[in-house]
Amino acid sequence: MMSGAMGNLKKIFASVVLFCMSVSVSVTGVCAAEQGDRVPRPEELLGRMRKALDALGPAQFAFEFRAGNQAGEELGEEAGTFTAQGECFRLEGSVLTVYCDGVTKWIYDRDAQEITIFPHDTASTDPAENPFAVLRKADPEDYSFRGAVRKVDAADGQAAWLMVMAPKDRNAAYTLIEFTVSRQTMLPVAVSYRSRNGDIYDLKILSVRGLGALSRSDFIPPESLTGNPDIYITDLR
Repeated sequence: MMSGAMGNLKKIFASVVLFCMSVSVSVTGVCAAEQGDRVPRPEELLGRMRKALDALGPAQFAFEFRAGNQAGEELGEEAGTFTAQGECFRLEGSVLTVYCDGVTKWIYDRDAQEITIFPHDTASTDPAENPFAVLRKADPEDYSFRGAVRKVDAADGQAAWLMVMAPKDRNAAYTLIEFTVSRQTMLPVAVSYRSRNGDIYDLKILSVRGLGALSRSDFIPPESLTGNPDIYITDLR
């Protein structure tokens, strides 16, 4: 699991995982009828994936996450769950819990016994700032697609499409994204993210469980955390 030597990886883990899994989901309403055998254009596949995500409601994802550097060394790994509803989300891992009510983000570090509070900018298209940006707001004109979409088998053996895209904005926090998209559901099942410094973050989505409507209290830290005198709170809003 993530060690103290990884420093920044905790924050990077939170932003990357949230970016990769920025969806609101229930299992119904997925546009499986659009799957077919015809290989879609990259822009078309991006549109189908966004349409499938937009058609879904609240859900919880189980995931595995690994990070490595250019030398092939492992920086860390994590597993946990991600719950989302609209612009609200909650990420729970072994070290971090991230809450967001659509306006504010709270990152709770269990090891440090600290909560760091950030504003949540819904207008930003930087996934490190707004984890919903790429999947739900990406404009195909803002990306260069590397090659054609390819048929692949996902890690669990299901038929999938592989799409590789890069932002045209040279100031973006990431340089390359690979989406593995289920051909049956049009939902992403794996995402590989290359940061500007060459680190690689691989996310595997293990399962999706549809949920009913959730309340705001599900996306803010409980008073047992915010009112605990042993937990240090850093407010960066």
